[in-house]
Amino acid sequence: MQRVLTSFILFLTIGSNLAFGQNDSTPNAEEEDDLVFWSKPSSDEKFRLGIKMGMQVSGISGTAIPDPRPMFGLLGGGYGRINFKRGWSLQQEVQVSFRGSNYQAGAGGIKSLRLLYIDAPLFLMKQIKRNSPHKIGLGMQYGHLISAALYIDDKAYPTANAPSLDKNDWLPAAAYQYQLDYFAIQVAGKYGLRNINLGYPWPENAKPLNNQEKLHNFVFEINLIF
Repeated sequence: MQRVLTSFILFLTIGSNLAFGQNDSTPNAEEEDDLVFWSKPSSDEKFRLGIKMGMQVSGISGTAIPDPRPMFGLLGGGYGRINFKRGWSLQQEVQVSFRGSNYQAGAGGIKSLRLLYIDAPLFLMKQIKRNSPHKIGLGMQYGHLISAALYIDDKAYPTANAPSLDKNDWLPAAAYQYQLDYFAIQVAGKYGLRNINLGYPWPENAKPLNNQEKLHNFVFEINLIF
């Protein structure tokens, strides 16, 4: 986990240098660069690299663990955007996100399932009208599970007894983006297509999710995009 977090911080540092070091193609770019630490997006911009950071409300729905409750988590990463004609753009993102679900359980029951993912969302975005700050988009996110921890009465199971979950997930996604002067606010909703509960029989690394019931990721996130 420590190695993953170190790599994540390094990735954000590199991404911020790329984002803050971009040059604007407008005539006043040099004057603006003296005033701010990152460049203002221009109407004729063809390509952009930047960073994203934000928070999300996540959960894991399904019948494998009853009474799911939402969980708050952080996320961060980078993105690349290619702008086409007539307000269309293609936006590829890569992020690390902390998500999972809380559960309403009694003594000895499952209290939370905490997951760490590397995600790669891809959006096709459309500006609502010319020179409008509003964009909407549809896309797909691939998520790869790095680690999972299951908590019983606020105590985590040992790593060897962590729940055995599918490491790969695909999440259809919808997004809305509002462009301000130097950054954008983006909200997105996502729902996992795959049942991530493998349901292996106990004790083969599945305790205590040794059932054939379903678990699906769902996420609502809000980000700042620079």
